[in-house]
Amino acid sequence: MSKLVILEIRDADNEQRYPVTLRICDSINYQNFQSTVSGKFPPAKDLIENYDNLKRNRMDDGFGSYRKLEKLKKAQVTNVSVKELAKGVEISVNNWLNFPDSDFQEVRDLLLKVLSAHKNDVRVIIETDNISLWSFPWHLWNKFQELEVEPSFALLTTNINSKLSQNNYKNKIRVLVILGDSSDINVEADLKLLKESIAHNDAEITTLTATNSSKLDDELWNQNWDILFFAGHSSSEDDYSQGKLALSETESIAIKDLKYGLENAIKHGLKLAIFNSCDGMGLVKELASLEIPAIIAMRERVPDEVAQKFLEHFLNAFAREKKSLRDSVMQARKKLHVMDIQYPCASWLPMIYEHRAVEPPTWDELLKGNEEERQRVSIWRNLRAVLVASVLVTGAVMGVRWLGLLEPLEKKAFDELTQIMPDKALDSRLLIVEATTDDFKKLNNEYPLQDKTIVRVLEKLNKHQPRTIGLDIYRDIPQGQGRDDLIKYLQKHNHIIPICMFPSEKLPEGILQIPNLPDNRPGFGDIIEDSDRVIRRHLLAMKPYPSSQCKTFFSLSFQLALHYLQSQPNSNGTRISKLPVEFRENYWKIGKTDFKNLEIDRGFYQKEKLGGFQIILNYRSRRSLIDIAERVTLMQILNEQVNPSDIKEKIVLIGVTDPTRNNANYNTPYNQEIPSLMFLAQRVSQIITAIEDGIPLMWFLPQWGDTVLILLWSVVGGFCAIGLQSRLHLGLAQGALLSILYGSCGFSLLTLGCVLPLVPSGLALLGASGCLIVYNARKDS
Repeated sequence: MSKLVILEIRDADNEQRYPVTLRICDSINYQNFQSTVSGKFPPAKDLIENYDNLKRNRMDDGFGSYRKLEKLKKAQVTNVSVKELAKGVEISVNNWLNFPDSDFQEVRDLLLKVLSAHKNDVRVIIETDNISLWSFPWHLWNKFQELEVEPSFALLTTNINSKLSQNNYKNKIRVLVILGDSSDINVEADLKLLKESIAHNDAEITTLTATNSSKLDDELWNQNWDILFFAGHSSSEDDYSQGKLALSETESIAIKDLKYGLENAIKHGLKLAIFNSCDGMGLVKELASLEIPAIIAMRERVPDEVAQKFLEHFLNAFAREKKSLRDSVMQARKKLHVMDIQYPCASWLPMIYEHRAVEPPTWDELLKGNEEERQRVSIWRNLRAVLVASVLVTGAVMGVRWLGLLEPLEKKAFDELTQIMPDKALDSRLLIVEATTDDFKKLNNEYPLQDKTIVRVLEKLNKHQPRTIGLDIYRDIPQGQGRDDLIKYLQKHNHIIPICMFPSEKLPEGILQIPNLPDNRPGFGDIIEDSDRVIRRHLLAMKPYPSSQCKTFFSLSFQLALHYLQSQPNSNGTRISKLPVEFRENYWKIGKTDFKNLEIDRGFYQKEKLGGFQIILNYRSRRSLIDIAERVTLMQILNEQVNPSDIKEKIVLIGVTDPTRNNANYNTPYNQEIPSLMFLAQRVSQIITAIEDGIPLMWFLPQWGDTVLILLWSVVGGFCAIGLQSRLHLGLAQGALLSILYGSCGFSLLTLGCVLPLVPSGLALLGASGCLIVYNARKDS
């Protein structure tokens, strides 16, 4: 733990001896003294005479351009005598402090003991109200030099109980730079040094050049500052009672005139003042009375070149090497020593004032003092950057999506997700009767199937009481014998639902419905392909074209499913439906199941043409889409080779699967082509499964829902880039987040049937991350 050593020096007594009290304590407990000893310094008559003589000679001789408020006449450099006088002062300092005086011996011995025991970890403060003692070059004492001690100064009258080190609520070290009157000196060099040393080192510089007292006072009141820096001309009264700053060629101001502004600045966090100008002890005395934590100033006149070099060395040690304030001044003093040749006593000039109650701040401590607010501002700045980037990226992604450019990728991603859906068992409510190649051979290549053959098949099936029969065979024109019998049979049996087709590009005339049946009896067999020829949608209803001979409103799949659901036998043997059915324009409710029409601009269908009442098609099985239900052949029905229980109360679908008979095959998201009969079975099964089994239908979020979700993922990607600086870690995190996104989309589809925007969310995540990577790179450059 560092030690605080205080030398309290009173005014000289009648014998010209200075009473002194040495107090020793821990730096963090500056009021609880562990050791205290009193004594008296020997008379300092020789030191005072030699030092006064030195100062007069330095005043008389010219050593370059000075930063003194009163203009001095330049003279020829004659520094030989000044050097000799400086050497005499150094000898006088050591003679004075090393003098074997019994009144001072005990103080000196304890002082050296503590300094030796706590080398490099001790603060030495010379506290006195006799400001002339501040001017003594105490650092020349050989003991201080051997132990590398840089003494600082303070007033005895300082209020040690005052509350200092207020939090300064900003995220950087704020430096107020005052460039005063620059006549015959170069204060711009100081500003350049400050900018080069600290402007890019978590510091923010505000500069007032040749300002006036009103503007300076406004800055002290209206802003919070950590460091106050002045460069220009200044001076102090002979008794150091007052110091003045030359703000410009026409205006100077005393510290006392800025008292209230400076008090406010100190109250709100001003911790260090640096006066890189002449005769600073009057400035220090006045400012110290306001209880600022630390001040650096020049004891006497300082040549312009020395002031610049001191600032350069000090800033290098303090801001770059992060040394303590005392060590930084000591290092700068040592580096100035070489300038003593040209400018005698140049290295003597810097002095430190510090408040006993506050350890002089280091550069890191100035930052740390603002750490809470710095973190808060940093968090807010990062949050703002993430939000701005996320909004911009989300807008860009939604714009690209609206143009339809993401549709191919989104459809492929949807296809991948559907393939992780679990396989379902065969749908026991369906029976598929297919006319195969072997069947046509056994029927002597009877194609198309004659009407009488279809009647025979229907008669065989009805013997075993199927609940619903779907005829997926075109009967728009008579085929062979038995036309009248077929029409009469269909008129008699309402549970048999035939197919018709609306006019289309492939079938310009469409497929007419069987005559003499009600218009709403058949079901249309039209399907809707996506632009990539894959069927992902299920058309349930559509308003017939005025010219169409197919007059029905509902699809064959929906007609079959609805008839099946509404024809369940009751306990009394009747089939009066109790299933509630509600039809609205874009919303159906069948039982407890909601059917919502697929609307334009939903999901990845941004540019597809939508019409009628559509839902997303949820295929029952992915491994083999044709194996959706029990399958029998046409000849098995005709030869009565089918178990009656496989027919009773089932939906029986009749159609052709012989690939040689110009039978339509449809592309699916599973890279499988299936015949139209199996495709009909898939659609019927979807409706019944949703209503009876409670398997959710697939649906898209509304546009705003997709936007919010994409924005959230972009925010996640942005924070990921902000929080992870390592490209490797960022890449791994992005991979993990994309996996989570994929998994959450799959889970949502499986459990809720909700199709989330996988591709746009992934692009937003990566896009926001990329934007924030660029932002971080520019911020750090």
